[in-house]
Amino acid sequence: MFFRALAYIVLGWLLLAAVAGLGHVFELSIMLPSTTAVLLVHLAFSREGELPAKLAIATVLGYLEDLHQGGPLGTLILAHQLSFLALYWASGRLALHGWLSRAAAAMVAVAVIDLATWGTLMVLADPMRIPRDALMVSLWQARWHLAATFLVAHPVWLLTTWLLRRLRLEQAPTPEPTEAAR
Repeated sequence: MFFRALAYIVLGWLLLAAVAGLGHVFELSIMLPSTTAVLLVHLAFSREGELPAKLAIATVLGYLEDLHQGGPLGTLILAHQLSFLALYWASGRLALHGWLSRAAAAMVAVAVIDLATWGTLMVLADPMRIPRDALMVSLWQARWHLAATFLVAHPVWLLTTWLLRRLRLEQAPTPEPTEAAR
């Protein structure tokens, strides 16, 4: 699990840097997608690994997001942990087949992350001197964050799966025998 965890963390860091770099180069002033939310969905719905190890990966991804966004340290760590635990619970009850269900799960993950971040900042607004009106506006703007994440979910999922298989950290699914071959 160590190398798999390292692959998730390095890929998360590279995707964070790539999205931020592209946003800066193209002077995008809109909400950029959350690639770490897609990685959380991939991690939660994968069969390999135990919950504590996966939660540690989610914590590191949240820490990288905290460093990248410059907010209060720990806010996005908590949000990523809560989102991952919800996804892990859902992975025992749901199956993701196809790009639409994966993108919808990533959109739900980023919604949980955004709501947890917003809630934490609302609680800490007075001590940190954050205007609550600005937080209310940011909550409304989060819809663009959800839409952007929905759009990049499939390519990020494919990249993650390809990388894990290429590094031999995940096995390709074995094809089911057809009726004629039996």
